[in-house]
Amino acid sequence: MIATPLTAATTASALAQRLREAIDAGRWQPGELLRQEQIAAEYGVSRIPVREALAQLQSEGLLEIAHYRGARVSRPQAGEIDELFDLRLMVEGDLLARALGRHDQRSLRELVRLQDKLEDADNRLGWISGDIAFHEALYGPAERPRSLALFRQLRAPIDRFNAQALGPGARKQGWADEHRQLIAAIGAGDASAARAILEQHLQATRAVVLAACSGEGDN
Repeated sequence: MIATPLTAATTASALAQRLREAIDAGRWQPGELLRQEQIAAEYGVSRIPVREALAQLQSEGLLEIAHYRGARVSRPQAGEIDELFDLRLMVEGDLLARALGRHDQRSLRELVRLQDKLEDADNRLGWISGDIAFHEALYGPAERPRSLALFRQLRAPIDRFNAQALGPGARKQGWADEHRQLIAAIGAGDASAARAILEQHLQATRAVVLAACSGEGDN
């Protein structure tokens, strides 16, 4: 794949976005090395924005950088996956609780629209972006921008971990059912049901990711 060169005015964040998209598309697999000189030549930039972009992706958990060995796409370990999901349960549970009473008919219709679109996704990138959009709309009424940013940070390493385990074919019906149950519980104003459904949803996702991590995923 040949990248379109970036302009001289390109910032490190713009380059980070291009690299993030390439990782999402599967150009570099977990554990694979990203070479600074290759990226600089391919995108037509100096080594300085490349280093800054790689550092940005490292802060998001997408890359691991070791001195003299370069940057590699992160491969979460089982313990890290458990920790990420424990944190997600806390952060997303709080966001949902704060958002629930602020949803209205318009926001509920938007959740239904996003879920319809998500169920039509037939590729990994479309599915991941659709799932993120659904959850951001689910938590958006909480008006907690820092918590939303933390939500994105916590799920980023998992979203890029395994193309098969987290693609649209992995537990598709279960995820769809849980999303629609969440919408129904929010519409009914049932906070305890919504929290229980979200916890079930995240625990089931944890199991899929751990299975993929151990090589038992559904490929």
